[in-house]
Amino acid sequence: MACPIRVKDRFLGSLAAGLLLSGGALYGQVVGGKVGGPRVAGHDLAIRNVEILTVSGARISHGTIILRGERIAAVGTSVAVPSGAEVVDGSGLTACPGFFDAFSGLGLTEIANVPASNDSQETADPITPQLRASDSYFLDSELLPVVRAAGILAVLSAPGPGAVIAGQAALMRTAGGTVEEAGLQEVAGLLVNLGEPPKRAFGERGKAPQTRMGIAALLRQTLMQGREYAAKRAADAKVPVDARLEPVAAALAGRVRVLVRAHRRDDILTALRFADEFGLKLVLVGGSDAPRLAGELAKRSVPVILWIDQQPDTPETAGASYDAAAVLQRAGVRVAFGSNETTLSRQLVANVGLAVGYGLPYDEALKALTLSAAQIFGVDDRLGSLEVGKEATLFLSRGDPLQVTSRVVSVFVRGARYEPRSYQTALCEQYIAPRKGAISCLPK
Repeated sequence: MACPIRVKDRFLGSLAAGLLLSGGALYGQVVGGKVGGPRVAGHDLAIRNVEILTVSGARISHGTIILRGERIAAVGTSVAVPSGAEVVDGSGLTACPGFFDAFSGLGLTEIANVPASNDSQETADPITPQLRASDSYFLDSELLPVVRAAGILAVLSAPGPGAVIAGQAALMRTAGGTVEEAGLQEVAGLLVNLGEPPKRAFGERGKAPQTRMGIAALLRQTLMQGREYAAKRAADAKVPVDARLEPVAAALAGRVRVLVRAHRRDDILTALRFADEFGLKLVLVGGSDAPRLAGELAKRSVPVILWIDQQPDTPETAGASYDAAAVLQRAGVRVAFGSNETTLSRQLVANVGLAVGYGLPYDEALKALTLSAAQIFGVDDRLGSLEVGKEATLFLSRGDPLQVTSRVVSVFVRGARYEPRSYQTALCEQYIAPRKGAISCLPK
């Protein structure tokens, strides 16, 4: 006979399973590991004799970068170090702009199997454009120091895949004490999901949409409602603001980009038809079959955020391949990379290396992780390359930043310096370092 399980036991079991699956996302708090408080940006800091990957221009060997406050003040080989500046010896190190994870659940999901820590989606309604990821963004997430230590300094935090219109994604830095400090764009795009996820989320409960027809019908109906609402507001300022339709109207006016998660060729074509019908500023996300439509996407200047795990895992992703980025890049499509992950976001760079192995030029891969992503979201005036006047958001690595054996040794976000500490280094310091003696848990 099966033993009864108490509610408390069930919760503790779920929590333990979640900790194991997440790699112990809460454990840094338990062991009291410091996650690396920042050096506050203030006086000048000079990084000398460093290899500089500017991304926007040529690679610079034995160069110098001057950080002044939150900005880059100088970059080059013949840069004078200001009097009184703190000097960092960059010998053997490479300076690189912060990487973007251009599509993730970071900040919204801490441990996927523990509902109390999962704020990624509402499941009661398939149309929820009024939701904002920035309102759920967990600034104290133990996952943020982990991805920051991998050089990922900006992330798109996106609502989950269940709803047809899931809400508004936020573009966030991976450091900052408030949403305003961490936020690059609190509204970076309106997320639309096509294909299997909405069918699965609602169809299995006997609710609409249960088919791709139903998804398209709901989307078209909402866009038409948004268009009608915008016309009424334009004609009469006394028309009350509708929080549900305001973001739809902003998308229709081109003020907000529309991020469409679609994999199958026909779903991508549906997204293109909607963009034509309603004048949407489209960004394709996922895009397993995007290489089959590379020419059309290039002609329309539709950028693609590819997920790094380019292996089929559902029927709609059967067309996924490691050479997708190379095919799209050769066709002239602007490409960025997203993890579609939380705990595994840190593996972003390793998976991008596979794209290089399958034909994507190294410089284009680096650009996809930095400048191209910044251009897609319209923040390339601040991030994406190492240039005078841009944000001092970069990292130093020992070795090539796209090599899995390289390690990030220092991180700067808006000029503030962070050690690459996380719950993983805290575990190492508490349990491994004492047993092994002289082992260093932080990269040097």
